Amino acid sequence: MNTIIINKILMHMLDFEHRKIFHSASFVDLNETSIDYYRKKVEKALNSPVMKELTVGSLHEMMLRSEKLIESDEEFIKQANEMTDKLFALGSVIEEMPNSNVLFVDCYKNGERHVAVLKLNYRMIPMSVVEDGIVRITKQQVLPMMGAAVDEAIIMNCDQKQLFLIEKKYTIDGKPDFYLNPQWIKGEEKLTDKQKFSTMKKVIKKMDDIYNVNDGKALPLMKQEIQEKMESNQPVKPLEIVKKVLERDYQAQEESEVMLKDLGIGEEDQIKALAGAIDTCKLVLDDEIEVRLPIEEYLSGSHLEKVKQPDGSFSIILKDINEVVVK
Repeated sequence: MNTIIINKILMHMLDFEHRKIFHSASFVDLNETSIDYYRKKVEKALNSPVMKELTVGSLHEMMLRSEKLIESDEEFIKQANEMTDKLFALGSVIEEMPNSNVLFVDCYKNGERHVAVLKLNYRMIPMSVVEDGIVRITKQQVLPMMGAAVDEAIIMNCDQKQLFLIEKKYTIDGKPDFYLNPQWIKGEEKLTDKQKFSTMKKVIKKMDDIYNVNDGKALPLMKQEIQEKMESNQPVKPLEIVKKVLERDYQAQEESEVMLKDLGIGEEDQIKALAGAIDTCKLVLDDEIEVRLPIEEYLSGSHLEKVKQPDGSFSIILKDINEVVVK
């Protein structure tokens, strides 16, 4: 289940180019023309695989602001104005900071009240213009496309008292770095879903290399377990899945649990969003040839066979193929 209901949106604009802030005096009109864009952006932010949870105290600024934001429309506008001013102050000292619109969203996700601050950074696109009888190409700043990821966001789960963040790196003091958490929020970061998935892959691969638990099929089996959990709306717990994949070897299970906990993944950690397909398996050969196929096909071996040759090399045989289309 992934149901998002938008209550209201307030939008401001940060014009770093001309060093101006434009505060809206009223909420966005969620009409048929614009609702799809706003809804898609909210979905992109609330389901982002790079969204990380921050551990903060109950009296942290963002927790107190989240309470105020849902108190009344007047308080929502006041808090939004103050947070927009803070974002402008932080961004104005970063040379490459693009102009942006800032959306303050009051919504529900799966029945839980959320307040999200989405910073939609403008991008440059080439445009054709006609001036004084001359046609030329120039660059113009526009909002990100509807399907593009949200670069930066502060997301507060008002019911669960949780704080999440999506950050983008900028050049700060001569090196790429984040600014939202280090310079403003200062919470203790947990792993993102993308980082949890990457960590699972590393641990699974290492254990399978050492103990040969699944004859080289550990990663596809891990993906299959995740896919089945998501399709049946069950919680995806990395530690539980890794131990399930390695269940044939007790030592591998024990070592994987220790490794995961050392890398910041505990028993209650979950994965809620993943970028890209997890239902496919990619075979990368040493001559840079890649073969992609569904996980079930790889695990069953119904269309692909890996044969070891006398000289130690391998042959990949594709079988029972009715048609080959070159794309």
